[in-house]
Formats: sequence, structure tokens, C-alpha cells
Amino acid sequence: MPVVTCIEDLRELAKKRVARAIFEYVDCGSYSECTLRANKADIESIGLRQRVGIDVDRRSTKTTLLGHEVTLPAALAPIGLLGLNWANGEILAARAANKFGIPFTLSTMSICSIEDVAEGTGKPFWFQLYVMRDRGFAASLIERAKRAGCSALVLTLDLQIQGQRHRDLKNGLAVPPKLTWATAFDILRKPGWTLNVMTSKRRSFGNLAPTPSSSRITAADSSMAPCPRSVRCRRSPRRWAIASPSGSTAVSAAARACSRRSRSARKPCSLAAPSSMGLARRVKPACSRRCR
Repeated sequence: MPVVTCIEDLRELAKKRVARAIFEYVDCGSYSECTLRANKADIESIGLRQRVGIDVDRRSTKTTLLGHEVTLPAALAPIGLLGLNWANGEILAARAANKFGIPFTLSTMSICSIEDVAEGTGKPFWFQLYVMRDRGFAASLIERAKRAGCSALVLTLDLQIQGQRHRDLKNGLAVPPKLTWATAFDILRKPGWTLNVMTSKRRSFGNLAPTPSSSRITAADSSMAPCPRSVRCRRSPRRWAIASPSGSTAVSAAARACSRRSRSARKPCSLAAPSSMGLARRVKPACSRRCR
């Protein structure tokens, strides 16, 4: 077993073990990937303020997210097709998150179904929803999430127009998949990964199996009944260009705009827009109405 010292070590291990098409689906972005690079640069620019000469014997990173205590102000963001990286990947990730004490978010595009994850973990988790053209099917997913005990609903509103993923097109990762000699050879070179994924007992696309034609995304339907707690990203008043800003840049701009409006109205504003790592704080309804 190789020595793992950081996330980059894990990335290199996955690159060697997982089929190229699946690895690049997780590792890469859309179009020229300029927003992906900007996100990485913004995160790397965040530094910790060093303090010396103080008592650090009882330090703690615990906080509260959506009314639940967590060991770290972070959550595992939704990852589509996670179960294709490793068999039952969503269940394993949820168990790891539970063990560490942070929330896990199940993607609409997961391989394991909502019920599989609930059965395999026995603890509440968050569910991420793409609001689809088939509103009845989207509502059924919400009901399934409620029955499974999901503690929060995370609505994704940025996929009205799907970005073109150049790596996926080249690797044949499309619907339906396009198997080429190159991809077939790459799969044969990863026998451990192939055997692991093929022998999984979980269902493929567990959350989308009933209506696979419902993958077209539209604007959010505000009339849907949410889970007990919900996390929603703010609606943008403009259309996103191909070269959209990074998550933290957009958050800063939204916060500044909201702050200016709040000062002009002489009322405090509690806006906390979602960050690029998939975290979000609840926005008070009164503030949300003023800022929009």
C-alpha cells in the first residue's frame, strides 16, 4: 500500500486505478475549464491566520450546519456517478462522512439509489436535486428523500443549459455511451476497477431509473414541497457566460451588492451565499426578498 500524505496522492492513485473516462468526468470541467482553474486558485489563496502565545490545548473545529452539530464546517458535495469510481461509492462516502461527523450529500445522478444509501448507512444525509422538466418525477424524488430520512434538500439551479464537457466527448462518456477501441483498451488495463464495478449489487442510476428520459433541466419549481430543511442557491439576475466567475468570486460580489442595498435601506442583511465547495447557510426570507 503506497503512503498517502495528501489529497493529491489520492488523486494520483485514482488516476492509475480508475478508467480514464470516469476519472476525467470527476477531475475535469466544462469547455476550457477556466472556471475550474479559478476555483482552485481561489481556494489555494485562502490562508489561515497564525496566532501564537495563546492556549491551544482545547482547540475545536466544531460548529452547527442547518441545526446539526458537525466536527468541521464542511460537507461532502454531491458527485454524480460516484458508484462508477468504486462499487457502492455513495454508501462508502456516506459512511466515511458519518464517521468523521460531517454531512454527506447524495447526487441526483448517483449510482446507488436514495433507499440504498439510507439502508447502507442508517443515518440522515442531504439530497441534491436537479429540477427536471418532468416535475412529477422531481416531486417523487423529494418524497423518496423524505421517506429515507434526508435532513436537507439541496437544490441545484445552474444547469438550465448544460455545459459542454470536452473530455467526456473525447472519452465517449455520453448518453448512450460510445465505446471506442481506445476506451475498451483502457478498461482492459484496469481489471481491478472493472471487476469491482461490474460485480456491484447496487442498481445503476438508482435515482433516475424510472424515467431515464427526464434528464433535461429547467428552472426551479418554487411550488415544490421541500424537505424539513433546504439549502438553495441564489438565482442570478443575469445569464451565465461560458467563462463564468469562480464560486468564491461570485459569492463576494453577491455579498457586496447585498451589503450596499442593506446600507441604503438602513437595515442589516444576513446574506450568506453558497461557496464553491458546496456549502451554504440559510438565508433569511426577508433579506432574500430585499436582495433580489
